[in-house]
Amino acid sequence: MSFMLLLVSFTLLLVSLGVTREFRAFTREFHAFTREFGAFTREFHAFTREFGRYS
Repeated sequence: MSFMLLLVSFTLLLVSLGVTREFRAFTREFHAFTREFGAFTREFHAFTREFGRYS
């Protein structure tokens, strides 16, 4: 009985570590996306300001 309990807890530990690793990868990708989106937004605002001067 205790062996089964140990096996189950070890399996749950491995699953939670895998989920944590995937979540870290997701947050890394999400932060990279938000940085790129922020850079795009700044460029777009600069473009629209320039475009507004000549219209």
